[in-house]
Amino acid sequence: MAAWIAVNVVAIFRWDPYPFILLNLMFSLQAAYAAPLILLAQTRQADRDKAQADADAQHRETVAAATLGRQQMAQQGIELLRQLIDENTHLTQQIEELTEKIHGKLVAAPG
Repeated sequence: MAAWIAVNVVAIFRWDPYPFILLNLMFSLQAAYAAPLILLAQTRQADRDKAQADADAQHRETVAAATLGRQQMAQQGIELLRQLIDENTHLTQQIEELTEKIHGKLVAAPG
């Protein structure tokens, strides 16, 4: 562009004098075919961004559902552990009672 202007300012044969109409015409032509291509690229990028956002949202929902399932499984495990501890405590109390009865009979036995 600078060469075009310099040649047309200092050269003897000036094919595009000062207002540089041909240069302006070339820039207009370039803009005329570049603008639709740029808009098309932006539209495609927007479509890719939307598809990526949708995939991310689906992934977050899947992860959230899996996390909720794990939390429910953990809660069930905790409840099972509580039941087992309660049963173990009950059995331990029964063993203690039986041990005391056996000990009482052994000590009270003539002998």
